[in-house]
Amino acid sequence: MRTSLGKATPGKKSPILPISDFEETCMWMSYRYAIGRHTIASSMHANDIATHFFYRLSNDRKEFTAFDIAREIDNILRWQFNLFIEYPNLNVNYHPYEILMDFIKKYNIKDLDEFNKFDRIDYDCSTQEFKVKYVSSYIDAYHSSPDGSEQKEIYDKKRNYNTMDLEDLLHWQMLSACLDVKRLKVVKTLYEGKEEEHICFKSYFLQYGHTTEISQYNGEPYEINDLHNIWWDERWIPIDRYLSGSEGVYIASEYITDIRDITDEECRQFEGFNKGK
Repeated sequence: MRTSLGKATPGKKSPILPISDFEETCMWMSYRYAIGRHTIASSMHANDIATHFFYRLSNDRKEFTAFDIAREIDNILRWQFNLFIEYPNLNVNYHPYEILMDFIKKYNIKDLDEFNKFDRIDYDCSTQEFKVKYVSSYIDAYHSSPDGSEQKEIYDKKRNYNTMDLEDLLHWQMLSACLDVKRLKVVKTLYEGKEEEHICFKSYFLQYGHTTEISQYNGEPYEINDLHNIWWDERWIPIDRYLSGSEGVYIASEYITDIRDITDEECRQFEGFNKGK
């Protein structure tokens, strides 16, 4: 079976050492700082963590890190999309980004601005069901006038969504899914008569429709591409290619013949270093 890079073994040229407590703390602090930021550097950092630390972490620490990253994504989705996820314990399939994609598909969301009509989106990981509360057109606000009396204002509760709200989190979804080793899948392919199996994780490809607006800057006209219309597709990412830095490589769906769960034996090949053992 064609798998990923195999279990890391200290080599003659570049020995692989277990991650130190200091390095793991720095890794933890770095992704908590970077997740949700809209910069190229923060997006690239997700794959850097995978390539540098995947085989230096034990599988238990991989799973803890996967959950912790998912929890950070959850916090951002709660703030940006009013998505509230209830998970009973660490054993559930806890991938908030995947849950948001499922919601977009189920409710046929074609434009990110459609999220303005949802006041709250609840999801129960146990039942895998959504409960939606729709927003009122306007909400009331009160403030004190100069004479001390309360005055009431009505304002529109509309948020301007941006494609980066989803796109920049996708890199961290990939890292979380990669580190969640017990939930990796084995994808069987048939290409030019040759059968192969690849250990993969699920991610997504996002595509947006363009609407162009002409604006002015320093008296000169220029175009603004407002990317709101959205569609997405699932992608299976071979873990060996992702760990080599090829984040955009995926398996074309037309060559996939079967997808199954990873076995415990197959999972053990990714076991890194267990501290204290």
